Amino acid sequence: MTRNTLIIHNTFGSPGDPLYPSRSGVMDQVNAVAAALDNMQMPYDILPVDDIKHLTKLIDSRRENIIFNLAEEFSGSIEQACYVPAVCTAFGKSCTGNDTPGLVLCQNKVQAKSLLSGAGLRCPSGTVIGFGQAVLLDNLEDGRYFIKPAFCDASEGISTDSVVNLPADHEKALSLIRHLQLQFGQPIIVEQFIPSRELNVSVLQRGREPKVLAIAEIDFSAFSDDMPRIVDYDAKWVADSFGYKNTPRKIPADLDDSQRQEIERIAIHAWRAMGCRDYARVDFRLDTDGTPYILEVNPNPDISADSGFAAALEYADITYERFVWTVINNAVYRFEKQQEGKNTQVTK
Repeated sequence: MTRNTLIIHNTFGSPGDPLYPSRSGVMDQVNAVAAALDNMQMPYDILPVDDIKHLTKLIDSRRENIIFNLAEEFSGSIEQACYVPAVCTAFGKSCTGNDTPGLVLCQNKVQAKSLLSGAGLRCPSGTVIGFGQAVLLDNLEDGRYFIKPAFCDASEGISTDSVVNLPADHEKALSLIRHLQLQFGQPIIVEQFIPSRELNVSVLQRGREPKVLAIAEIDFSAFSDDMPRIVDYDAKWVADSFGYKNTPRKIPADLDDSQRQEIERIAIHAWRAMGCRDYARVDFRLDTDGTPYILEVNPNPDISADSGFAAALEYADITYERFVWTVINNAVYRFEKQQEGKNTQVTK
């Protein structure tokens, strides 16, 4: 396969932005994909994109038909990046990763949980506080809850203060919800906190079928009993933080065969329910009885060289180059099917 590939990625503002670390982290993915293409001697170009309008101005003049989509989040709009695949298709291109419907479904964690629950998959219970709505928490059962923005990825908006006890921390919860509403301008989820273990399940489509690469576990053993065992924003992006230094992943997770098979089954079920393609990660928490709950489905997760997905590839004995070739080959297949469809329409 010698087709030219165009790698597109979002721009990410200035270092003064408090979310600059997560948004600029896309360049680690760009560099990893570019290095793999270099190693395979496959030609490519890299195009930074400000937003959807900018993409529509640029893409029609590009000769490449295969787009490696690394546009995660545009600075002016969290949701716009979901529409990159649709724009690519509209201009006769084919892109890697998940399609627009799957990206839209997964990004809105409220509708994602509703769809997953409707498919018979277990998710934490809770409530949603709409942007600008009054905050009412009295209808929730007593217990620990996790508070987070409804549309954000990369642990944006999540800190060690995100886990609260209700009703004892009622005022703290109200303050945090109002703060997140103002910061992100979106609904806020208040959901049951699942206390025990956290698992990340990486899934790759090779050919037409998705396969689980690995089940990884986050090791919280360095956390004291009074610390919430979560991967917050600092743990993902602030290198000198306690969380960053003390949340290593363990691959494979310590599960018996029955647990592993059940979690793999659920992950593939969730993949299909959300309409995923190419690659995704399904995040779970296990309660103290070992019951799995889906936290979220992450289409187009972080694929930088030191990411959990890259570690899962290594565990599955798949080189990074082979991964890049696989998703590009998937996009080539879809492009050829598009062309066949156009030719059929012309013939008719």
